[in-house]
Amino acid sequence: MSQIPNARPPVAEMGFANLDLDRARRCGFPEVVYGPGKTVEQLEAIVARLIAAGQDCLVTRLDDAPAARLRDLYPAAQHDRLARTFFHAVRPAGQPMGRVAVVTAGTGDLPVAQEAAVTARALGCEVDVIADAGVAGLHRLLARLPEIQRADVVVCVAGMDGALPSVVGGLVGV
Repeated sequence: MSQIPNARPPVAEMGFANLDLDRARRCGFPEVVYGPGKTVEQLEAIVARLIAAGQDCLVTRLDDAPAARLRDLYPAAQHDRLARTFFHAVRPAGQPMGRVAVVTAGTGDLPVAQEAAVTARALGCEVDVIADAGVAGLHRLLARLPEIQRADVVVCVAGMDGALPSVVGGLVGV
């Protein structure tokens, strides 16, 4: 019979946030920090604590002021303005864990699609972004179908209507 360990996983209790310092080991992917509602100082402290613990750190939905501050503090990190993400890798990237195709219906969907792509890369996946392939021009989608079919996971981003996920779901087995 297996026993539940008595030891509590390491948590950084910061007063305004409780950071899971064991997530990367336990789950295989880093802590993801949702940016909205946090001050620049809080985000700075969270990122610093995760990095000090040897964890990669991904911040999503990042506004301009905290992004500028984090870029100044961590110039080697990756800030994606379109996706509004900040990623600081501490550990070297391992072998990719799979391929993700992020497919957008239109150009207006690119910010959300890019956020999905950055997140999937931070989690260790290879990513193909296939933009502006909505069903209004079905030939554009069909031209990219071989790429989409190679993916282990497909993320459809379609802000105007829900037609793209239904069509893609009918064409691929993932």
